[in-house]
Amino acid sequence: MVTHIEQCYHHRLGLSYLTAGEKGPAIVFLHGWGAFKELWWSTLRDLGRDYRCFAIDMPGHGESRLGQADQIERIATLVADFCADLGLTAIILVGHSMGGSVAVEVTLRYPHLVRRLALIDAAVDAYRMPTYTRLYLLPAIGWPVFRITQAIGRAFRPIGQRIPHDHGGGWIRPWVRRASYLATFDPEGLYRILRSLFATRADERLQQIRVPTLVLTGQFDSLVPPSHARRLAQVIPGARYVVLPASIHNPMDERPGAFTRALRAFLSDDDEDGRSAERM
Repeated sequence: MVTHIEQCYHHRLGLSYLTAGEKGPAIVFLHGWGAFKELWWSTLRDLGRDYRCFAIDMPGHGESRLGQADQIERIATLVADFCADLGLTAIILVGHSMGGSVAVEVTLRYPHLVRRLALIDAAVDAYRMPTYTRLYLLPAIGWPVFRITQAIGRAFRPIGQRIPHDHGGGWIRPWVRRASYLATFDPEGLYRILRSLFATRADERLQQIRVPTLVLTGQFDSLVPPSHARRLAQVIPGARYVVLPASIHNPMDERPGAFTRALRAFLSDDDEDGRSAERM
């Protein structure tokens, strides 16, 4: 059975989001910097059969307005407000890249809300990531390089718009699709959020996370390398560390089938207290 995916908009919060599924525990998906909610399309198609899924366009991305949410902490508050308005009192939170940093902040600030946490190539403690990941923030050259990146995305836009959300994975077509989306976002807003990402530190606070946690990384990710993800899994008590073969930084887009199976395996396991995601 194919799960229906619906486009929605939360007017008070100014958030665009996708929803799929009408029964089961609630899952909230947070994409990374410069990405978009449709990145989770294949995941929603699959998990929507058994879960109520919500994929948010982060502030300043897609059709979501930036407003004052230009810092990781403020985005975390916005996500909590979104859940409260939709009546979601116990969620499974899945954060990718920058969305992983937001997901950690949500989990630490609203421990009553998050029951399971999945961090996908998560840019948590981004200051520990390789130096070249801060290229856009370098004085004098960072801003021009970023604008050139967006210009390249605009050049690929006609092609990227023709790539379906259910494209089946791979490396090239997903990259073209992502680049074409990046070209449409407000550069100044993205720039402010990026500065906040590299300024946000979880560090020893990660040890306060007490929910079942999955740390999943792409085998060939150079932005958030497996070594970075491994450290994250070692610091969070009881976290599970998984490497997804033949994927880079966007496993849900590059290997959607394998990614969904890995996420389902995590969701199906009981935690130490004998509670399962299905019984929440």
